[in-house]
Amino acid sequence: MLSLLHTYVTVYELRNFSKAAEMLYLSQPTVSVHIQKLEEMTDTPLFIRNEKKGVEPTEFGEMFYIKALNLIKDWGSTLDEIKQKKTNRKHYTILISHSIAEMYFNNFIPSLILTFSEFDFDFLVKNSEEIIHAVTNEKNVIGLIEKPTNRSDFNETILLEDQMVHVGSQDSPYWIEREENSGMRFYQELYLDQKKLHLHTITTNSLSFLVKLLENNIGQTLVSKKALDYLPQSIDWKDTQFKRHLTLIQKTEPLKNSDAGKLTTFLKTQIKKQQP
Repeated sequence: MLSLLHTYVTVYELRNFSKAAEMLYLSQPTVSVHIQKLEEMTDTPLFIRNEKKGVEPTEFGEMFYIKALNLIKDWGSTLDEIKQKKTNRKHYTILISHSIAEMYFNNFIPSLILTFSEFDFDFLVKNSEEIIHAVTNEKNVIGLIEKPTNRSDFNETILLEDQMVHVGSQDSPYWIEREENSGMRFYQELYLDQKKLHLHTITTNSLSFLVKLLENNIGQTLVSKKALDYLPQSIDWKDTQFKRHLTLIQKTEPLKNSDAGKLTTFLKTQIKKQQP
């Protein structure tokens, strides 16, 4: 069944049976048989075949694509859980916002791995909204984001206060902003509004790329004061009235002596040490 789903997802994304066959190292007739079996099982056409345009998913095919992805993901998660159970190892996912990942988190990863040697970790860098969604819906997840959520179903701890600064030449016609739904974008837009600045915009989802632009004297923006550690000393900057609270979020409050409690205490202690 899993092989049928992988075939379906590949055909859907490539919109072509031949290309899907090449990618999956299958013959084209085999790909066709896989799709036919799924259509027989669901009792509905999933693709519209067109010799000139390739294939297009039907309305049911669009819906089935999302379901197929979830089924594949669930199967992978099931195998991971069985593996962890057999090896008696624990697993945690730590989701980190871009700013925290690049400026506050990387210094103590070796110590984290050594301290919790019986854990398997996933370190994933995402924006704040994606992290909040994951903490809401997944197990054994800790989120590090750039502002409190004030949600009643979350346990939140403010880790430190992060001063914001205006960097770059104020004569530049370009304003560099982070992607939508990022914690930094909120403050950047608020600052523009308060200062009544009307500039051309450059948008990026990468803090490293934003720093590269500033290093090359392209644009101006609002960043964490901690980012000055990564910028040339010659770059123009000034303090602002904006401060944000870097925050640790979890679905529930961990017991003090539990694995989650010990991990949370470690993260709190280490990140607070990074206070500029």
